[in-house]
Amino acid sequence: MKLIRIIFSISLLSLLAQPVLANPMKLLDVAFSKKVCDGWNQTSLPKKVGRKGSGWIDSADSKGIQKIVVTRKDCKGWKKVQLVIKANEAGEAKCVEAGAFDGKAFQWKFEPSTVHWADFSDGFGAFKMPKIMSGFVGPYGTAMKNIGNFQIFFAMVGYVAQKNKVDWSCKGADMEDVNDEIKGIDQADMKAILKGMAVLKN
Repeated sequence: MKLIRIIFSISLLSLLAQPVLANPMKLLDVAFSKKVCDGWNQTSLPKKVGRKGSGWIDSADSKGIQKIVVTRKDCKGWKKVQLVIKANEAGEAKCVEAGAFDGKAFQWKFEPSTVHWADFSDGFGAFKMPKIMSGFVGPYGTAMKNIGNFQIFFAMVGYVAQKNKVDWSCKGADMEDVNDEIKGIDQADMKAILKGMAVLKN
């Protein structure tokens, strides 16, 4: 009996000594938004949408700063996050802040479903624009002129999600469809969109 108690005590101590694993990062949660902000600055977007590029940074009646609110429309009770993009002295559009949506004014909002976030990871164009129109906020004409830049953004989000092994699940998402879409992401196409960008190296 004494031997059994000793074995039990050793087993219990062993379990208690195991490291406590943190909850996995989820797609478009606050922690992930900060990874996306870093990823933005490691792509060609700061120059492409800056003042020497498409000029997106001065669009939507907001000069030099753009707030993008992002979420997943199929996730019940999901808290929105935001990215704040600001022009630096060189006119480049840098991501300077990310985190929970503060409820204040913004210029853009993207809320594709979870399966569409996966779908857009390896390609986005005018033919996929209807998939983001539900809940979309932003000047449509400017959006159409920046389709190629949106493609870089969505590919970067997908790549960062895969790199950080995020949890794509949420209450309300059809995870069978989501997992099928994730498995179907064309890695070569995604990396071709991000070719030459630092985000692939870090």
